[in-house]
Amino acid sequence: MQKAPRSLADLALVCAGFPLIGAGLGWLVHHFWGWLNDRAWVPLHGLVRWIASWPEPWALTGMVGAGLLAGLALTASAFWGYVVIGVDHDELVVRRGDKTRRARHAEIGTVWVEESGGLTSKELVVLGRDGVELWRVRGDLPPRPGIEALLTAHGLPWRAGGDPHSDAYRRWVEGLPEDDGHLPPGANALLAARQRALRRDDREDADALRLELARLGISLRDEKDRQHWRHTAR
Repeated sequence: MQKAPRSLADLALVCAGFPLIGAGLGWLVHHFWGWLNDRAWVPLHGLVRWIASWPEPWALTGMVGAGLLAGLALTASAFWGYVVIGVDHDELVVRRGDKTRRARHAEIGTVWVEESGGLTSKELVVLGRDGVELWRVRGDLPPRPGIEALLTAHGLPWRAGGDPHSDAYRRWVEGLPEDDGHLPPGANALLAARQRALRRDDREDADALRLELARLGISLRDEKDRQHWRHTAR
């Protein structure tokens, strides 16, 4: 499977930078541990005093080792959050963590990256040929030029300008009477439930409700916790 590449600087920071920074912080904490031990107001002072009693070089080794392990844990967390985008035979394959999504080339109408601010607020969005959203994946995406190069090399319909239906969206406001005549039955209740999920940052529930709305012919675009909707072209 051919994949969209990661930048070397990004990989160097995650693989080497995080562990080294963690080890450096462990050394720094060790350097100031005696100062902390002399301050009775420090929280968990009994624990601080106990650690300060460790003989050298075990105290230094322990703190540097703990910082190194914390850095390695952060590295693992970063890799888990990575979105891997690849093309395998006649399928677009996207993985994040333990979830994999696939779409055959023949079903794909448009692909783009949507940004709503922040590194992990980027989403890879895949529309079908009928304008219905097949899926979107949120997370730490590879650099945009690498995604574009991979998809265009395999003849997939990449759109650099973003959502081709951006002008068709309208903001959903709970209780707005005029929406009742435009939305299909049941959509308002699903949008209200999804609004609550967004406010409590329950992305799993929000994504499940997005799929329910897609079955009713409604596509969504989020801007922070505000929902915008449009009818899909069927």
